[in-house]
Amino acid sequence: MGFETVKTLTMSPGVTVDIQVNADEPETSIDRYAVDTICTGKSGTDAFYVPPHWHKHHSEHFTVLEGRVAVTIDGVKHVIRAGDPVLFVPARTVHSIQGFKGERLVVRERADPAGDYKAVFFSDVFSTGSFGTLADVPHMLRAFYDGDTYLALPLYFRFFDEVFMTIAGGLAHLIAPKRVKTL
Repeated sequence: MGFETVKTLTMSPGVTVDIQVNADEPETSIDRYAVDTICTGKSGTDAFYVPPHWHKHHSEHFTVLEGRVAVTIDGVKHVIRAGDPVLFVPARTVHSIQGFKGERLVVRERADPAGDYKAVFFSDVFSTGSFGTLADVPHMLRAFYDGDTYLALPLYFRFFDEVFMTIAGGLAHLIAPKRVKTL
């Protein structure tokens, strides 16, 4: 049977996120849940971009299904293309992701350890429909805090990233919408 799209979310103009579930795989498999980011590459649309960040408790596997993407890992830029081997990003590793303007891209992300938490994170972070706007900052900070995502501050020590997210994410809990807990 393979992956089935259970939810499509809008990230920005021309960029969507498909939450995928492969019901043939057990809950303990990293192949059960995947998140596909799709960029149309059409004129007037955004290129895919995720700023530098890291995760304390999970690693990520990236596979390019169409096009190419630049993934910067601890300051080293890797361009991966459709057909290339899976790119593994270990926990606690600073990484950013950048598509190429005007190019179609489909990139699949799978989280390790297995579980639906990453799919729920994306469902949460894009739930307001205003992702990336100034008004959405408290919501994004709360979602990052709840979703094991730490912004990589230019202070070179992850300790400061953790302190920032603990304080900012904790305060954001007071004013941001409640966490989405299911797909």
